[in-house]
Amino acid sequence: MRTYDRNRNPISTGSRVMISGSGQTGVIKAIHADGLSAEKVRREKTVEVEGCDGQYAPVELIRLGLH
Repeated sequence: MRTYDRNRNPISTGSRVMISGSGQTGVIKAIHADGLSAEKVRREKTVEVEGCDGQYAPVELIRLGLH
């Protein structure tokens, strides 16, 4: 599954990201998008980031490079 970060950069499983609110960094390990439209995936807490607790909305993430 591919979605877009807060700057409209494409992100997917394996992308290295920073959480904008806390500055924590990690790698996306899952995007839970079952049955959701692309807009809802981007706005709802659907992304699991390795090394960070909870799930995040893609608009809370900033891509740190290509994978």
